[in-house]
Amino acid sequence: MKRTATPRLAGLLLALALVAAACSGGAEAESQGEPIPITTFETFAGETISLAAYKGQPLVVNFWASWCPSCVAEMSAAFVPAQESLGEQVAFLGVNIQDERTKALELVEETGVLFDLAEDPSGALYTALAGLGMPFTIFISEDGQILDVHNGALTEGQLVDRISEVLLS
Repeated sequence: MKRTATPRLAGLLLALALVAAACSGGAEAESQGEPIPITTFETFAGETISLAAYKGQPLVVNFWASWCPSCVAEMSAAFVPAQESLGEQVAFLGVNIQDERTKALELVEETGVLFDLAEDPSGALYTALAGLGMPFTIFISEDGQILDVHNGALTEGQLVDRISEVLLS
């Protein structure tokens, strides 16, 4: 007797394929080419701001969480060194998403992050920017246009190259 996949199993396989596609590095989000959303968020310093506060300078926004191993690795291996080398030319904003604040602060201290940090506990900003996976990085022009997005971890070289090509060319 030949066995066939049940509808439940087929649905599960389809769901897994969609999750894998969403989490794959380099996948583009729907927000590319769009103006930045006006959603407000709170910085780790307690200020309520929006992405518009960064208009006038190129901006790299990275969504991360302490529970995301790829985010943790990317923060120390790519974002800290890139900010050290390009921080005069580009602003960096790390947005912690759906995380415990104490764990997020511990990670910031461990990695030595010096760029601006914000919280997105409900994921509203992440959702407004059509995030698909973690980590999620957005490259925003000085006039507030989303020029490029990247789902998945970046190496330092990839991040610096992307910034140079998209924001500094």
